[in-house]
Amino acid sequence: MNMHKNTRLTPSLDLNILNGIMRQAVLQQLQTYLGADTIIETHITRDMLERAEKIRLSNALKGVFEADLVY
Repeated sequence: MNMHKNTRLTPSLDLNILNGIMRQAVLQQLQTYLGADTIIETHITRDMLERAEKIRLSNALKGVFEADLVY
């Protein structure tokens, strides 16, 4: 997927992820939480995670934080 530098990806809701408070806050304030201009909801594959420069997760307790892909 060829994207602009300030674009981020997030799993789409049809993957049965929780559309929680923190996720909604991140989607509404991309610059604040991710330094991004655009976010794309999509099906994220393992290959995409392996090629990602950074992986970030979020929850209401920890906010947005970096994660590592462990094999």
